[in-house]
Amino acid sequence: MKPLDGLRVVDLGIITAGASTSALLADLGAEVIKVEGPSYIDPFRRWAGAADVEMWWNASPHFHFTNRNKKSLCVDLKSERGRALLLDLVAVSDVVVENFSVGVLDRLGLGFDVLQRANPRIVLGSVSSQGVTGPDAGAVSFGSTLEASSGFADLVRYSADETPFISGQALNYPDQVVSLIASGLIIATVIESRRTGLARHIDISQREVTAFMLGEKLVEAAHGLVPEAGPAAPVLLQGIFPSREGQWIAVSVDTDVAAARLCGHLGCNALDAGKLKAWIGERAAADALACLDRLGVSASLARRVSDLPRLDTPEAVGPAFAIAPDGKPVKGLPWTIDGEAMKVRHTAPQLGEHNRNVVVDLLRRSEDDYHELVAQGVLAQAPA
Repeated sequence: MKPLDGLRVVDLGIITAGASTSALLADLGAEVIKVEGPSYIDPFRRWAGAADVEMWWNASPHFHFTNRNKKSLCVDLKSERGRALLLDLVAVSDVVVENFSVGVLDRLGLGFDVLQRANPRIVLGSVSSQGVTGPDAGAVSFGSTLEASSGFADLVRYSADETPFISGQALNYPDQVVSLIASGLIIATVIESRRTGLARHIDISQREVTAFMLGEKLVEAAHGLVPEAGPAAPVLLQGIFPSREGQWIAVSVDTDVAAARLCGHLGCNALDAGKLKAWIGERAAADALACLDRLGVSASLARRVSDLPRLDTPEAVGPAFAIAPDGKPVKGLPWTIDGEAMKVRHTAPQLGEHNRNVVVDLLRRSEDDYHELVAQGVLAQAPA
């Protein structure tokens, strides 16, 4: 038994923010049915190597990372019969997750009021960019712009006069974090909905989640203080410098004793970031780190992401990684339950793989009805 066994989720989430939210629910045992349309598949199904692969839409590594443990229904929501089918599915589900641009569900005729009529206890989790309401609700954004507009990038630097830093498309940090908060909030709201018998619409704004991560810095600003980039405790010198072989070393000098020892070693009267940079640049990373440690200076290698996974043996795989049934690594969970990390029960579904399962077995439609929906293009297993 898993914590969310018996919970059914209609997953309209795409890319990371929405799809990763529902993936966490699936990891915890929920039955998650990912819904895509033949004319609008999850953009993560499109990938760099698509041109060289038959049925490329089922082969995207990024799609597999974020959609494990799910089922797939490919239905045309722009058609009347497709919308009716989705509402039948909502009627026997507990949760709907979506992260479309604000207004898309309403334009499809599937707004919260419509979902609520189909299921008076449904929980709709909208993982929006800037909130469902408010002056910026209609703005289109990515993780990078969310880091900028929330104030997060302003603090991701060593000093106030350095350039603000955004994680960019390589990471889109807010997209990764929002799924943890959104999935927890959805679970809590399902508990509340079952107690009251009322439907709920949760608005999870990615920009607000990113601002929330600033913590005390926002409180400082509210009290008229100017939040400074860098650590809260006084630091005499801080920076990140390349070694002789090009590995980066992060250094913090936070005591007078360490500063005096470092100055003596470098042959200078005061801390000088330029001299420290030149000294590290002349040495192998391991030698520089060992010397800094002897001097009492806090220093650490800035590891490359490619160096972090240790997938040679099962014992080396931490909870942040999981191994799919096909033997390939995918994103895991940052926790364990009773000492056990999350296990991938099945790989990400092929597009429309569970069409018949949903329509005939779950919704009790006839075989004739199912084949008619296929013939009309309402159900599909390939992009239009």
